[in-house]
Amino acid sequence: MKNKQPDLSSLDYLEIPLPDKSEAAADISLLQTAAAYHINLDDLERIMPEAGGDNDNLPVAAEPVETPSAPPRKEEAAREETSFNEIMLPFSELVEKVFRRSSHPVVVISDDKIVYSNVSFLKLVDADSEESVYNTDFLQYVSSEYWNAVAEGIGDILTDNKSMIIGMKRPQGKVRKISFDAIYIPDDKTFSFILIGESLRPKGGIITGLYDEETGLPNYYLMEDRLQVVVNNANNKGISFGKNIIALLCINLDNFDTFARVGNTEIIFKRVISRISMVLNKSYTFARGLQPQHFWILIPNIADYDTLATECTRLKSLFDEPVTDNFTDYRLITSFGVSMFPEPATSAKKLIEHADLAVKKAVKDGGNRIVYFGY
Repeated sequence: MKNKQPDLSSLDYLEIPLPDKSEAAADISLLQTAAAYHINLDDLERIMPEAGGDNDNLPVAAEPVETPSAPPRKEEAAREETSFNEIMLPFSELVEKVFRRSSHPVVVISDDKIVYSNVSFLKLVDADSEESVYNTDFLQYVSSEYWNAVAEGIGDILTDNKSMIIGMKRPQGKVRKISFDAIYIPDDKTFSFILIGESLRPKGGIITGLYDEETGLPNYYLMEDRLQVVVNNANNKGISFGKNIIALLCINLDNFDTFARVGNTEIIFKRVISRISMVLNKSYTFARGLQPQHFWILIPNIADYDTLATECTRLKSLFDEPVTDNFTDYRLITSFGVSMFPEPATSAKKLIEHADLAVKKAVKDGGNRIVYFGY
């Protein structure tokens, strides 16, 4: 006789005795006791999958998701197993894509050797191809007067986020000054870094070849042209020119290397040039020299030697007056070499030669002085 189903509308079904747990009842099948636990076996059969049946609507058990492990800490990575070539391969590809045709000269240096250079750097040093500069010493493309500044200042621009002005050699003995920033490449086996230079495009519409890019002053070649014009005019006037003198001053910044090492020559030069230009006679030509520490002043017409001596002393005091970069006061130490026309110099070429010899003597004698050629 089948068991009577409990009336679920009342609480009487709670009084139904639970299955006997004794040994006598141990053989009773679980299916036979299902009704006592109110389990509908028909429902179970409907949800159990059958072989070859349609199971598309059955819930799918979630696959276990494997949680990615945290990346190893940098200090635990075996850096000694990473060679420089392994670092440079992906890095050089990145540099190539970003800077290949950039107007900024870019060069990668490893243990003083060039291992990568972009098109702008090749143009800067007048090289035919990347192969022609590969594995060559970087300093062979740097003007010799900048060697000490580069050697002593590279650490500062790598660690203190500073920039450095470096004179790069150009054809026919010319020098082009470029402001470089540096990025250190971490590698245990080599000392490697990237130099990224300022744009090679002329600044502020300044005509290339006539003005110095760093200071905006007339460059040496424009000064030389103006000097030749002044001397030609004086020769054409002959005796009527009287006692008037043409003077050329070559000015050497004796402590230039001190400023170049910390990369703040640009702001110092701008402050000095601004101060001097405000009081300089408008007929004078104030120019930048071929060497980074040289400036020139052309005085086209001055009355006599005593007046010239007074003027040179005044100009030197303008250079020697300290300048500030808003944090520190800097004292510029200068040497002056002065030449004069029509005596002892008899031509524009001699004026330049005499001024150059005079400033070299001033520096050799200890610097911070004025030397007049022939006196």
